[in-house]
Formats: sequence, structure tokens, C-alpha cells
Amino acid sequence: MSGKSFIYYRNNDLKRVLDLLANDHCVAVIGLSNFGKSVLLRALQTPDVMQHLQARIGMPSLFVYVDCNRMLELSPRGFYEATLRAVLEMLIAIDDPLRAQVDAQYRIVVSPPNDFAVPLAFNDALVTLVESGGRRVVLLLDEFDQVLDGIETRVLLNLRALRDRYGAALSYVTATIAPLAQGRQDDDVAEFAELFDASKVFLGPLSAQETRSMAAALFAAAGDSLDEAESAFVAAQAGGHPGLIQAVVQTLLQVESGAPGRFQQQAFELANAALEHDRLIGNELARLWAQLSSTEQQAVIDLVTLDRLPKEMRPVLEQRGLLRPPEDGADSPQLFSQLFARFVRRQALHRRERPSGVWIDTDSGEVWVDGYAVPTLTDLEYRLLLLLYGRLDKLCDKFQLVEAVWGQEYIDDVDDARIEKLVSRLRAKLEDHPGAARYLVTLRGRGYRLSSTPEAIS
Repeated sequence: MSGKSFIYYRNNDLKRVLDLLANDHCVAVIGLSNFGKSVLLRALQTPDVMQHLQARIGMPSLFVYVDCNRMLELSPRGFYEATLRAVLEMLIAIDDPLRAQVDAQYRIVVSPPNDFAVPLAFNDALVTLVESGGRRVVLLLDEFDQVLDGIETRVLLNLRALRDRYGAALSYVTATIAPLAQGRQDDDVAEFAELFDASKVFLGPLSAQETRSMAAALFAAAGDSLDEAESAFVAAQAGGHPGLIQAVVQTLLQVESGAPGRFQQQAFELANAALEHDRLIGNELARLWAQLSSTEQQAVIDLVTLDRLPKEMRPVLEQRGLLRPPEDGADSPQLFSQLFARFVRRQALHRRERPSGVWIDTDSGEVWVDGYAVPTLTDLEYRLLLLLYGRLDKLCDKFQLVEAVWGQEYIDDVDDARIEKLVSRLRAKLEDHPGAARYLVTLRGRGYRLSSTPEAIS
């Protein structure tokens, strides 16, 4: 397979996914925030990749990229609608004659005569694709974490049943932060996760060569060239994390622009200072931190502050892509990025008694209630909480909520029931007794309020 037409990094991971698909597997792509999961899945949808797989298996393939963040609601209908919308967009783009039949099923999902019609229409659409298209259908399910953690499990059972029915003619590639089996502990989830037991692709940091190639491409796009010192600086700070590489390169270009070569070291020092206070980088590091379990967080704190790592945690952190080999003369491995190591040191300093009430560490993304950490929030739940937290003790009405959580363009699409479901999911994580809420209270007919002190339970 020629690498010319493929992404300029992650080619080995791309080939690994294709090998697994060619051997009739479903594939789980696993990696922390901005390690390149979405880029990898989108690359699978390119014509060159599809043609390559066709040559290997002897039949054409249809790769459909589904961004689960585009779900209007976390429900079976929301998932089926987002998936069929992606299928329909793909069929329209390639002018496929099956688009009319799929469109008819899509319209049923959007405006169903009853609840039973939704899964039936979804299944009929996939059956049409698989049985009438004469090709393998591969659903690329990106940002699948929220589906796995929060959706009704009958959706997962349905996906499993369709795969069992059609075998290799229908495959799934999921992109998640953690392995599927580590999510919700449920027999139905476990049954779906079995499809991926032997076909996991873990994304770690980019290799040194890939890091240099990416940084050089970003420099070239800005009309500049990357020298050895700049390459070493980017590698040390970002450590092969694609999202951090882009941020470090952008900062370096801004600081170094027009500076004489003899002042390069001073420019690096200025860039270091700028990176410490960069809001976007802080958000990126906070997302990484929030995606680690409490055990993993403590392990990296011990590594950074005590130069100590429990033996059993090393393979766990290596699999997560958080470690790089020890430097010359060092006994312990190092965290993959100097930026992340400094962030961990700050978290170690911040680990003190938390205040009472609801408290958000916006640096790390952690949420605490009365001194206890709450379960990890979904993206929509966190956006809702940030809105309420920013207006502590004040009313938030429907329009403020929809604009902050979904976006202004969804003002007319998000109904009261959808809002109430989201509030209920957040309340279940914040309150000991969601039916008798003390902090996240409903002002019937007006909106919601997050209270700084617990309200009396009537």
C-alpha cells in the first residue's frame, strides 16, 4: 500500500486497522483525547483506502463515518438518526442509487409513527445497504464513548445482532478513550464488546519521526522551515501528542517569527513561558487528565513527584500512551510530554481538602460535591454544569441552556423533554438522592438553578 495518499502519520495504525478488517474483524481504536482517533477514522473513508481494502478482499467496501457528537439526543432514536444521516450523506456524495431507499427509512426515523418504527427503519436501511449493494459496509463510529456509557443497551444488542446476521459483510470500527469492556458494567455491553476482544488498536504518542514530520508540515504551511533545535523543542514539550504538537508549533512560530538565530534559546524560553499560560493547551491537558482513572492519576503523580511507579501500573500507562522510555542513566520511565509532566505537578499541589458544595476544577475538569469526586461527566453534561456553575444561585432558562449546551442553531430543535433528560442525568451524578435534589433544583415552568449551599428537602 502506497503511503503517498494517506495521512502523513499513523500509517502503521491505519495499516493495522485495514489488516484486521481484511480478516473480517470489527476493530476498536482506543486512545486519549486528540491522539488522532478521528483523523484515523476519517482516513479510512478516503477512496484510496477503500480501494486498497477492495483489492484485498475481492469486493468493494462502503465506509461510513459517523460522528456520535452529532447526535441530537442520547437515545436510540438519536443514535439511529445520526447514523442514517451519515449513511445518506455518503450515498448522496457518491451518487449511489440506493440513496432513495435509505432516505425513505431515514424519514421514518426522523418522524416515526410509533416507537417500534425507529429500530425497524434503521435495520431495514442497513439490510438494504448490505443485501442490495454487493459490498461490505463498515460503520466508523467516532466519539463512541457517550453511546457506550449512556445509551439504552438495546441499541448495542441490535448492532451485535446485525453483525451476527451478516458477519463480515457488516463491520464496525469504534473510537473510544478506554477499551469498550472498561465502560459500563452490563451484560449487554459486554456482549457487544466481545466483537472487539481480539482486535484492539491502541493509539500512543507519535514516533520521533512522525512528530518531526508533522511539525515540519505545520512549519511549511506557515512558510517556514523546521530546524533540529526546533524539532527537539517540539518533541520534548508535546511528546508526540498530535493536539499538543499543533499548539506548541503555533506558539513557537509566534514567538520566533523574525527573531535572529542567535536569540533562538531566548525564544525557546519565551515559548516555554507562553505555553504555561496558554488557555487552549491548558484545556487540552485538562481533558487528558480527566480521562484517567483515579488510580492512573495517582500513579502519574507518584512518578513525577517521587520518581516512583508501581510495577503493575507501568503496562497500564504504557498502553494509555503516557510513558516514554527512560532517559540515559534513569531507572524510571518518563511521562511522554514535559507539558503534561508540569501539569501533573500542579495537580499534585492542588490535591487538598475540597470546599463544600459543588466545586469545579476548570484546570483539570474534575467535579466535586461536598469533597467527593463525582463520576465522569459526558460532554453535554459538563457544558450544562459549566453554565449553571457560572450562574451559581441564579436562574437559567431554557434558551440560555440550549444555547450554551447545544448551540444557538438548535434553539428550535431541542424540546423540554430532551432538556429534562439531560438535567436528570447530571442530577443523578451530583446528588445523593436525585429525587430530592439539594443543589441542582428545578424552578417549575421557569428553568433550573445550581445552589451554592444545599437547599432544604421538603
